[in-house]
Amino acid sequence: ELASRYNEKLVGLPLTTPYIDQSSYSAFHLYVIRINSEKNVKTRKQIFVELMAKGIGVNIHYIPVHTQPYYLNMGFELGSFPQAERYYEEAISLPLFYALSYEDQDKVVKALQEIFCE
Repeated sequence: ELASRYNEKLVGLPLTTPYIDQSSYSAFHLYVIRINSEKNVKTRKQIFVELMAKGIGVNIHYIPVHTQPYYLNMGFELGSFPQAERYYEEAISLPLFYALSYEDQDKVVKALQEIFCE
Protein backbone atom coordinates (compact mmCIF):
# COMPACT_ATOMS: atom_id res chain seq x y z
CA GLU A 1 0.00 0.00 0.00
CA LEU A 2 2.75 2.48 0.95
CA ALA A 3 4.82 1.59 -2.12
CA SER A 4 1.82 2.20 -4.38
CA ARG A 5 1.17 5.48 -2.59
CA TYR A 6 4.79 6.59 -3.16
CA ASN A 7 4.44 5.68 -6.83
CA GLU A 8 1.32 7.85 -7.14
CA LYS A 9 2.74 10.83 -5.25
CA LEU A 10 6.14 10.88 -6.98
CA VAL A 11 4.73 11.12 -10.51
CA GLY A 12 6.28 13.98 -12.45
CA LEU A 13 9.58 14.12 -10.57
CA PRO A 14 12.80 13.31 -12.44
CA LEU A 15 13.19 9.88 -10.91
CA THR A 16 12.23 6.27 -11.50
CA THR A 17 10.10 4.43 -8.96
CA PRO A 18 10.22 0.67 -8.38
CA TYR A 19 8.22 -1.44 -10.78
CA ILE A 20 5.09 -2.94 -9.26
CA ASP A 21 3.80 -6.03 -11.05
CA GLN A 22 0.03 -6.07 -10.58
CA SER A 23 -0.10 -9.86 -10.96
CA SER A 24 2.19 -10.53 -8.00
CA TYR A 25 2.86 -9.34 -4.47
CA SER A 26 6.03 -7.81 -3.08
CA ALA A 27 6.84 -7.21 0.58
CA PHE A 28 8.75 -4.05 -0.41
CA HIS A 29 11.25 -4.21 2.42
CA LEU A 30 12.97 -1.37 0.54
CA TYR A 31 11.59 1.41 -1.65
CA VAL A 32 14.42 2.48 -3.92
CA ILE A 33 14.08 5.40 -6.29
CA ARG A 34 16.56 6.10 -9.05
CA ILE A 35 17.52 9.69 -9.77
CA ASN A 36 17.25 10.45 -13.47
CA SER A 37 20.67 11.99 -14.05
CA GLU A 38 19.77 13.09 -17.59
CA LYS A 39 16.90 15.26 -16.30
CA ASN A 40 18.54 16.45 -13.11
CA VAL A 41 21.22 19.00 -12.31
CA LYS A 42 21.81 17.51 -8.86
CA THR A 43 23.64 14.29 -8.19
CA ARG A 44 22.32 11.44 -6.10
CA LYS A 45 24.78 12.42 -3.38
CA GLN A 46 23.53 16.04 -3.33
CA ILE A 47 19.90 14.89 -3.14
CA PHE A 48 20.78 12.39 -0.41
CA VAL A 49 22.50 15.08 1.69
CA GLU A 50 19.59 17.50 1.22
CA LEU A 51 17.05 14.87 2.26
CA MET A 52 19.08 14.08 5.39
CA ALA A 53 19.29 17.82 6.18
CA LYS A 54 15.47 17.94 6.00
CA GLY A 55 15.27 15.13 8.57
CA ILE A 56 14.40 12.38 6.07
CA GLY A 57 16.10 9.09 6.99
CA VAL A 58 17.25 7.88 3.58
CA ASN A 59 19.83 5.22 2.84
CA ILE A 60 21.82 3.71 -0.01
CA HIS A 61 21.28 0.06 -0.98
CA TYR A 62 23.67 -1.37 -2.09
CA ILE A 63 27.30 -0.63 -2.91
CA PRO A 64 28.35 -2.78 -5.89
CA VAL A 65 30.20 -5.83 -4.61
CA HIS A 66 33.11 -5.48 -7.03
CA THR A 67 33.95 -2.05 -5.55
CA GLN A 68 34.49 -3.46 -2.06
CA PRO A 69 38.16 -3.55 -1.00
CA TYR A 70 38.28 -7.36 -0.91
CA TYR A 71 37.22 -7.63 -4.54
CA LEU A 72 39.38 -4.72 -5.67
CA ASN A 73 42.34 -6.57 -4.12
CA MET A 74 41.31 -9.63 -6.15
CA GLY A 75 41.69 -7.61 -9.34
CA PHE A 76 38.21 -6.29 -10.03
CA GLU A 77 38.24 -2.71 -11.25
CA LEU A 78 35.90 0.22 -11.38
CA GLY A 79 34.11 0.04 -14.72
CA SER A 80 33.98 -3.76 -14.71
CA PHE A 81 30.21 -3.71 -14.18
CA PRO A 82 28.95 -0.38 -15.51
CA GLN A 83 25.24 -1.08 -14.97
CA ALA A 84 25.81 -1.90 -11.28
CA GLU A 85 27.88 1.27 -10.90
CA ARG A 86 25.24 3.37 -12.68
CA TYR A 87 22.52 1.95 -10.42
CA TYR A 88 24.60 2.82 -7.36
CA GLU A 89 25.07 6.41 -8.58
CA GLU A 90 21.30 6.84 -8.99
CA ALA A 91 19.74 4.88 -6.11
CA ILE A 92 18.28 6.25 -2.87
CA SER A 93 16.19 4.15 -0.47
CA LEU A 94 13.27 6.13 0.92
CA PRO A 95 11.77 5.44 4.34
CA LEU A 96 9.42 2.46 4.21
CA PHE A 97 8.37 0.49 7.26
CA TYR A 98 5.16 -0.88 8.75
CA ALA A 99 4.51 2.10 11.04
CA LEU A 100 5.18 4.79 8.43
CA SER A 101 2.19 7.11 8.56
CA TYR A 102 0.68 8.87 5.55
CA GLU A 103 1.67 12.13 7.20
CA ASP A 104 5.34 11.08 7.42
CA GLN A 105 5.24 9.73 3.89
CA ASP A 106 3.84 13.05 2.68
CA LYS A 107 6.80 14.80 4.37
CA VAL A 108 9.18 12.62 2.34
CA VAL A 109 7.34 13.44 -0.88
CA LYS A 110 7.23 17.16 -0.07
CA ALA A 111 10.97 17.19 0.67
CA LEU A 112 11.69 15.54 -2.69
CA GLN A 113 9.43 18.02 -4.49
CA GLU A 114 11.22 20.94 -2.84
CA ILE A 115 14.66 19.55 -3.69
CA PHE A 116 13.82 18.90 -7.31
CA CYS A 117 12.15 22.31 -7.74
CA GLU A 118 15.02 24.35 -6.24
